[in-house]
Amino acid sequence: MPPSSEPLVALGFTQLESEIYSWLLEESPATGYRIGQALRKPAPNIYKALESLESKGAVMVDEGKSRLCRPVSPDELLRQLDRRFQEEKQRAAQSLARRVKNEADDRIYSIQSRDAVLERVRGMLERAREIVIVDAFPGPLAEIKPNLEAAARRGARVGVLAYAPAELAGVEVILHGSGAGVLERWPCDWLNIVVDGAEYVFSSFEPEGGAVRQAFWSESSHLAWVYHSSLSSELILAGLEGELKGAKSMVSVRKRLRALRKLKSLEAPGYQSLRLQHDSSETSS
Repeated sequence: MPPSSEPLVALGFTQLESEIYSWLLEESPATGYRIGQALRKPAPNIYKALESLESKGAVMVDEGKSRLCRPVSPDELLRQLDRRFQEEKQRAAQSLARRVKNEADDRIYSIQSRDAVLERVRGMLERAREIVIVDAFPGPLAEIKPNLEAAARRGARVGVLAYAPAELAGVEVILHGSGAGVLERWPCDWLNIVVDGAEYVFSSFEPEGGAVRQAFWSESSHLAWVYHSSLSSELILAGLEGELKGAKSMVSVRKRLRALRKLKSLEAPGYQSLRLQHDSSETSS
């Protein structure tokens, strides 16, 4: 029976190349003729595939008359592939960066893939400069935890409305007062985030790492700032409710309120951009 071709086909090899490499791992060294007999493939196809595998660094060929073929180890092959991928990735990044248009875009875009949603959110967090506000169920929150902590380490203020206890270094985590009830009522996971009052993602997923139900992204400064204001107010309210439950004096409540008000962040780039837009429109009129 031919060996499975799935592992290397997913990495850009042809099915025949993958079958040859997998067979050689168990049967090398071997001639092209023997490989063709074992896999029941035409000799010209085998020799062409071997030539390609040699050029890719996946097999070595004896220079003697027998032309025996031997595969490199899987670890060595995967290191080669990873290095080439990183090099190509860097070249692609440089090329694509020159083509990016930095024009304002107020449209709302839907996202259909869970991976695409999470990568969009991680990219937003890498761009975060001033303030990040998150409203997330436990599953999605765990998936972006390292990115939230990284944004906090860079100096951004990060506030999270959580529905179950969570610990994130450097992050203001506020537990929703009715978190358990919300989790019970909603048959989905959600992840909503607004960064710098300038861009946001609304998303909901099937539970336990499931597919996207709905997801939207926009960098409309007007919509982003409205959502930032709404969500930061919800965090402040939830934080005050939590403080009031155990407060011994109004002094501690007022102190907590002063700290939470920083989540409003009128220095956010989105708010400043929105003000500039309105100021310019008034000037032109």
